[in-house]
Amino acid sequence: MLRYKGKPDHWIGLRKDMGQPWKWANGTEFNNLFPIGGGGDCVFLNDQGEASSLQCTSERHWICTKPDAFTKAQEAAAKEDS
Repeated sequence: MLRYKGKPDHWIGLRKDMGQPWKWANGTEFNNLFPIGGGGDCVFLNDQGEASSLQCTSERHWICTKPDAFTKAQEAAAKEDS
């Protein structure tokens, strides 16, 4: 993450539930490779390029994205109509 040079307001796919360890979006447990600041439940890159946390409902961009179920359903319907 230290090599990332873009705008520092991106979620990185790391979150935790109350009383639980940090986990990546794929469900694997975080290995504490770097410190996480803040008191939230989702991790983003702050303006110093460090990992910090906020509430998951806070608005941030995503480093990686995938279409949501609604988008996938629209694409499938469009294929059926053609």
